[in-house]
Amino acid sequence: MSAGWTPAEKAAFDARRKSRNTALGLLLGALVLLFFGITVVRMAPGLQNGKPQPGFSQAQPSSPAQPRQAAP
Repeated sequence: MSAGWTPAEKAAFDARRKSRNTALGLLLGALVLLFFGITVVRMAPGLQNGKPQPGFSQAQPSSPAQPRQAAP
C-alpha cells in the first residue's frame, strides 16, 4: 500500500498519524482522570452512592474507632 508513496507523502502521513495518536492519547488520559476523580468523590466520607448522608457535617470530627472485645 505504501510502496508507491513518495518520501513527502510518507512524511505527511506519519505526521497526521502522530497527531491523531497524540489526540487519542490525551482523550484517553482525560477519561482516566475523570473516572479517577469520580471514584475519589464517591468514596469521600459522608457520601452514600453520591448523595450526602443525613446528619453528616464536615465540621464534626469523626469519633475514634471502638476496639472490639473478644467473644466470651
